[in-house]
Amino acid sequence: MLVEPERTPYDLRFRALGFPVRVHPWFWIGSALMGSQLLQAGPEFLLAWVAVVFVSLLVHELGHAVAFRRFGSHADIVLYAFYGLAIPTHEVSGRGRKIIISLAGPFAGFALCGLVYGSQELIGWADPRRSVLVWYVYFSLVRVNLVWGVLNLLPVFPLDGGQVCRELCGQFSGPRGKRISLKISFGCAILVVAYSIFCVMDTRGAGAGFTNQLPSWALGTVFTAILFGFLAYQSYQLLGRSAWEDHHWDDRVPWER
Repeated sequence: MLVEPERTPYDLRFRALGFPVRVHPWFWIGSALMGSQLLQAGPEFLLAWVAVVFVSLLVHELGHAVAFRRFGSHADIVLYAFYGLAIPTHEVSGRGRKIIISLAGPFAGFALCGLVYGSQELIGWADPRRSVLVWYVYFSLVRVNLVWGVLNLLPVFPLDGGQVCRELCGQFSGPRGKRISLKISFGCAILVVAYSIFCVMDTRGAGAGFTNQLPSWALGTVFTAILFGFLAYQSYQLLGRSAWEDHHWDDRVPWER
């Protein structure tokens, strides 16, 4: 998930706050698939959803990019399928700086969430009695930037929270920190998968209805179960690779290999 996708002639390119932005065609396809059920309400709601995802993900990556620039590195932004990347021109050193850069993305989203919510409370620009579509845009902006931001802070690699966890484990546990953070990542991802499956089954009548007491934004979905299942598998693979490297470390100099 941290690999920059290939360039295509269909990429959308522009600049935001001085940063080059490239939007891969799969971003539009992935966003549309994620909100495909909205077609039942009308194509305008699906288009509104894609626009909300675009703005939210762009703001998130701009948060990372601004932090990179603050510490002396320029960055390019890429939006792809279900995620985005802020790719620095050179690596920033220092655990504290890396943690700030990781946290800058989710907190930029929280700032957007607060701005949208605060403006609604002040001037009431989103009123479902006047326009259901505008109300949907407002609700989606708040929900996406709040819920996705919280999920992004979970200590699951390669999410931002997983990056922070990796730096903190390295700080306090030295060389063992990487493996400890991957174990935390795997365990946390499995818990999210289990919770999401429980929520889906309970809301479909296979449980005792415990989820009826929870707000809709706190419910796990099929999408979160699949996403975090993939992240759990990825952490498991990286953990196995880390263990192999620990036992097969090649300390020969390059010309001896």
